[in-house]
Amino acid sequence: MKKLYVIRHGKSDWNQGVRDFDRPLNSRGMKDAPKMGEHLLNNCDIPDHVLSSSANRAISTARLLLSSQQYDLAQIELREELYHASVQSILKEIATVSSNISSLYLFGHNPGLSDLVSYLSGIPTELKTCCVATLELQVENWDELSADTCILKAYISPRDI
Repeated sequence: MKKLYVIRHGKSDWNQGVRDFDRPLNSRGMKDAPKMGEHLLNNCDIPDHVLSSSANRAISTARLLLSSQQYDLAQIELREELYHASVQSILKEIATVSSNISSLYLFGHNPGLSDLVSYLSGIPTELKTCCVATLELQVENWDELSADTCILKAYISPRDI
């Protein structure tokens, strides 16, 4: 059974003079990501593969979260196409993942990630910062994802752990 972990970036700063793509995590974002990583390590699958938006706040969240799992951070696959991507754009990126990967972590942004989870599960879902939606795939290959092909197994918030 394949699992997709959809992870929204942590809380970020709205500094004046910094372009949106370069916004850093704020103190809460830097605290929540390792906490979520520890929770996932103890309760979920370690990823076989990781895709992340290359925006600063997304990759920072990925690195902080995965550090607590002893994941090789050099293996994170950065995709600029995931920055503020639509559902169809995100699905296009996921479709490139090898079928031998059974557990995928996906780091990115709203509204695309919330729309993705809602589309794949058929359950309206709003991903808050540093929250994780765990989806179980009802298909064999990543390129077969479409509407209602996943079961939303969990929604995890840093506030709940």
